[in-house]
Amino acid sequence: MADLPDLGGRLVVVDEQWIGLFKTDQGVFAIDAMCPHAGANLAKGNVCDGVVSCPVHLWRFRLSDGKYLDADADRFNVKTYAVHIEGEQLLVELPVVPNSVRLI
Repeated sequence: MADLPDLGGRLVVVDEQWIGLFKTDQGVFAIDAMCPHAGANLAKGNVCDGVVSCPVHLWRFRLSDGKYLDADADRFNVKTYAVHIEGEQLLVELPVVPNSVRLI
């Protein structure tokens, strides 16, 4: 957890799945890090008030629930994943393997 930037993101790849980890004042969040618009890495986007902006076209996504904020278009929402903190380790629940918690 120490290598997560304050108020920023970091990309991790698990089984070819891009996961963006974000540390904010509200906590630590994990979302699908591939922007549904153009495939950009959301972990490189700017984070402000619990929202990440895509670094390519500035589409905005709420970190807590993955909601696309620039239009009423649920098809552009991104997946979110539950995060558990154990000491300095982050555990992210990924649905790839049902009923499991995977360390990333």
